[in-house]
Amino acid sequence: MNHFKKKAEVESLMQSLGKKPRNGSVVQCLLCEVLFYKNPSRIGVYNRTFCSREHFILYLKKESFKFSCYVCGKDKETQPYQMKIRKRPTCSIKCRSVLQRQDAEERRKKGYTKHQIDRLERYSPEAENWRKAVFDRDDYTCQICFLRGGYLEADHIKPWAYFRELRFEITNGRTLCRMCHDKTKIGAKKMKEIYGEKK
Repeated sequence: MNHFKKKAEVESLMQSLGKKPRNGSVVQCLLCEVLFYKNPSRIGVYNRTFCSREHFILYLKKESFKFSCYVCGKDKETQPYQMKIRKRPTCSIKCRSVLQRQDAEERRKKGYTKHQIDRLERYSPEAENWRKAVFDRDDYTCQICFLRGGYLEADHIKPWAYFRELRFEITNGRTLCRMCHDKTKIGAKKMKEIYGEKK
């Protein structure tokens, strides 16, 4: 663009359209290289300058680069922040779920922690069968307030954490409604005083 022509265009863009003078600046779009007026409130907010949002998106696409998916190996175009901030490893949601399953399998090979083993036991088929057996024996009736039906819970008389060998013993269970079960619960500190250290 000719210097004099550019100067004339800048002057015309800086001319006020109303009573107030224009205090902003004239800048050039990084994509189409067209001059446009930028409001004072927008100066210093964005590092890059574009005449429209569409040009901003097109510029990002133009600046994007390819990476290889960890799962399928397919090349995928993405924006730099996706790799820098999110550390994107896969090309799609489908490949991401495959990668998550692979990671879970790797963690399982290393072995379960004590907490994970405990969770597996709590929600195992044996625990489900134990609950049903306790409910059947007590005829789906709370053993404290004798309310039949409603929301019932199978309670361990001797705590789950302290008596590992009695976890699935039917004699160590009782049927309680939620309100009665909440009344029987005691804190970890008091439980430690009564039963000592966990086995």
